[in-house]
Amino acid sequence: MATLTVQTYDESGTDLTLSSATGGGDQFANSGRESLIIVNNDASSKTVTIAAQTTSFEDTDFGNAVKQDQSVTVSASGGVAKIGPFSKRAFNDGSGNVQITYSAVTSLEVAVVREA
Repeated sequence: MATLTVQTYDESGTDLTLSSATGGGDQFANSGRESLIIVNNDASSKTVTIAAQTTSFEDTDFGNAVKQDQSVTVSASGGVAKIGPFSKRAFNDGSGNVQITYSAVTSLEVAVVREA
């Protein structure tokens, strides 16, 4: 498992650095403003899953909230997807990280971004 570096961007844009997805999954530090960008250059689609760490919690604004794992299927041959941002209460593990798994990692690249 690799820890992905959070990259910031603003209205002037940024050139993102993509990292190869890791077979055992990846993680990143989450402040609640991060999103995951996924690029799939393989001939097969891939499913990317963000693990919910708690499925039920009390939200001061909305009462009881229910969260599930978040998954996105990224189409083959240059498919691009964005998933997030992620609630800290629902998706942060005990170390403040979000956990990512992949159905396969061949030709799959990822980047974590946060608006500055």
